[in-house]
Amino acid sequence: MRRLLNMTADNVNLEGTKLEKMIGLAGSVGIPPAKVLAALMCVQVSERSIPFALGAEVLLDLVLGSTPTPKRLGPVTKEHPDGQYPIAARSLPITMWDVVSDFKDLSERFGPSGDHPGFISKIEGIEVGSAMALHIRANLNALPYKGIDLGSGYVASVNSTSSQIDTLFDFDSPDWLTVTGLSDIVKIGAITVTIVEHKTFVPGGDSKSPSPNGNSAIWDLPEWEFEHVLIEMARRRTDTVDPHCDTYKLATQVTAFEACIDDTGWTTMETFTDIGNPPPPAYFWDILAEVAQVRLHDGGLAEGDGNVEFTLRDVEVSLDQEGIIATVKENIRANPKALAKLAELLNNNADGDADFYYYRPDASNPADLQGDYLYFITEDDLRTDADGAPVRPYAYKHPGFFADAGLTNKLSKTSKIDDDDTHEKLKVSPGQVIFAEDDAGHVYQVAVGDKPTRSALSLTLTRVK
Repeated sequence: MRRLLNMTADNVNLEGTKLEKMIGLAGSVGIPPAKVLAALMCVQVSERSIPFALGAEVLLDLVLGSTPTPKRLGPVTKEHPDGQYPIAARSLPITMWDVVSDFKDLSERFGPSGDHPGFISKIEGIEVGSAMALHIRANLNALPYKGIDLGSGYVASVNSTSSQIDTLFDFDSPDWLTVTGLSDIVKIGAITVTIVEHKTFVPGGDSKSPSPNGNSAIWDLPEWEFEHVLIEMARRRTDTVDPHCDTYKLATQVTAFEACIDDTGWTTMETFTDIGNPPPPAYFWDILAEVAQVRLHDGGLAEGDGNVEFTLRDVEVSLDQEGIIATVKENIRANPKALAKLAELLNNNADGDADFYYYRPDASNPADLQGDYLYFITEDDLRTDADGAPVRPYAYKHPGFFADAGLTNKLSKTSKIDDDDTHEKLKVSPGQVIFAEDDAGHVYQVAVGDKPTRSALSLTLTRVK
């Protein structure tokens, strides 16, 4: 890559390019070939053809910009149903997990994805901070739901923390979430970026159509491939060249040929003597793109083997601590359920293995939704171990409540109550008889008895199958 960005008019091998013929014309009248190319770009012969800053912008726009991964995760909303948000151009999305894990997943996240070869092939030597900690204040007073293990008749407890997640955090308190030990600067020892080359040489165009870039097949290549990257660099470089004509004369002061660039970058050359025919007109970026492709293979490197790789060393990335913390707070406040599993680990008050549990909807619900309900557990209700892993599989073949022992007439529904639309739920009353199956495949009759108190229910269980 450095070879290309350091390319100057006086070190370019033009064999096989649009400029080869023009250089031949220049040589035949004693004009230094380097002078012709430099004059077209309005630079001195020893200046870089593509400034470093321009090259960096194109790499970020095309290679990084085309990577599928760069999205900022946030709350799921109507406008963002996948929870992904666009990020600022030429930026990498950094998550709190990146910070606490020393960016260990960065090369994987920005490596190959689908047809895209990736942006970062290797990253090493990261220093974030030695004692970073995230502190969250939570009200862990949620009582578990009482349920029944059909197989044993045991009155079990189902963790209710996640269902009460909306009241778990005091978002109005300024210190409900704090971060300590976060460094202002992330130091990265080395980041290696790889850009793949197309398998063959791709000629520049020779027509103004289609507008505005012309007809080179390079524009049809994936924008992350080397040839597409370099022609975009050349196009932006051409935008900095003012319209002009360069006239070259023989020793007799007779004009030999003239090279002109107009305000669109269209380049034409015209001869006025019998020194030969000029090359056909083309956009200047088509000319530079061919030159760069040839230069990449200096030394005999075969076409398709010229993948470009460069390593940035001792990179320092500034971290906006206040901005990071504010964004984390905003995301959690908009979607507190994102911390449901963490909250359940902190307040794992489950006991036993209930098949269903008792629930009374909030008093703010309409009158027809008030009363006593039985909720059949979902996979999220399974009791977990200290690491948050379920202690048993979710093996229910017929979850829910039925009117018959054959489990053919389901009474329960997953209708929404108190933001819950995942549990099979059934409103019950004294004297009602229903049927349910446990995770071992045994069917039980559940007879609803009198209510001992307002918030309690008596049940009689009989195994029927």
